Amino acid sequence: EWPYVLSKGSEEQDRLVAQHYILRTAFGGDFSAPVRQMLENGCVVLDAGCGPGTWTMEMSTEFPNSSFIGVDSHHDFPRDIKPRNCHFRTCPVDQLPLPFHDNSIDYIFQRDFNLSLQAHKWSPLVREYLRILKPGGWIELMEPDLESQRSQRHECAVNDKLLYGLSLRQQDPYVGRRLSSILSVNGFRRVESEFQSLPLGWGTSHASPNSSSTSIGSVSRRNSDTKTIEEEICSEFARAMSSHYMFTLQSLQHWMCAVMNMSPEKYAATLTHLPAEWKKAKTYINWHCAVAQKPH
Repeated sequence: EWPYVLSKGSEEQDRLVAQHYILRTAFGGDFSAPVRQMLENGCVVLDAGCGPGTWTMEMSTEFPNSSFIGVDSHHDFPRDIKPRNCHFRTCPVDQLPLPFHDNSIDYIFQRDFNLSLQAHKWSPLVREYLRILKPGGWIELMEPDLESQRSQRHECAVNDKLLYGLSLRQQDPYVGRRLSSILSVNGFRRVESEFQSLPLGWGTSHASPNSSSTSIGSVSRRNSDTKTIEEEICSEFARAMSSHYMFTLQSLQHWMCAVMNMSPEKYAATLTHLPAEWKKAKTYINWHCAVAQKPH
């Protein structure tokens, strides 16, 4: 039995920090809910499943009039060096009820929680969020599809076993696509959603217009032997996303080896084939974001 499938330790925390900046770039900011004025005026914010607390820390720095509370079952967040308006608690988010009063939170943010939550627990958790939110308060949920798109042979094999393993854990690999409906059927209103397709090491997604290394298409140059060398251009964002997804698969190694009945050495060897496949097939990951409001 695997209560937590990702690895623990500094490398996993580094992966989550990198993920924060990738998603900030992909979605154009740290939040999508219409809460800026509320944050500037001062409100209470809950970061559910905060991990190392990167989002909590940065938001509390940007909005000093608001109070931010990060909760997670693992105490990987900062304990001493943090903004005065930033607070952390060790609290399993999936063990209800949460230790907050009715109508006490203005804005709830939750990201990348699906690997920790069985499918049947999503609705009870969202109803719990509805309880603790103030009338008119906002919620924002972000989740990836736990399967890449446009996959080739080795990636398909990893995807198939990943989906099989998730089914054994009674988890929904596509819950990101259903966030809007989960919010709607559990009492939220003004539900809106969007998604971003993040390329794994190919293309010019989020390239700087002033960067010569991220021009559209491909460039040709002649070497000393006058042979033409085609260099496919890849943005730094796409490279970062490729590295991040590779780190995710590496973080899943111990669990995936058990699911695939594979040695760690063979699993690592399988992963070495993936970057070339991603580039050739134009593989990508979809990330979904849904925001909604508690009725007044």
